[in-house]
Amino acid sequence: MEAEKEDVKDRSETDRELSELEQENERLRKENELLKEYKASLPLKERIYDRIPLSVKQMDWIILALLGLLAGVVGLGLLDR
Repeated sequence: MEAEKEDVKDRSETDRELSELEQENERLRKENELLKEYKASLPLKERIYDRIPLSVKQMDWIILALLGLLAGVVGLGLLDR
């Protein structure tokens, strides 16, 4: 009799834990969907920056340096004519 009561108590606790986990899982699914929608709404520049593990400032400096290098190559090409 005592063992049956313990078993019922354990089952109810397990069911409650499963219910809480299912609720948490559903909340995380909704949060993930909202995050996907947010990321899709970002401009292209920001989406590219999210894929590269550098700060925005560092990326801007790298892009600026590459544009300067490109301008220098084009300039040297025009001088060589």
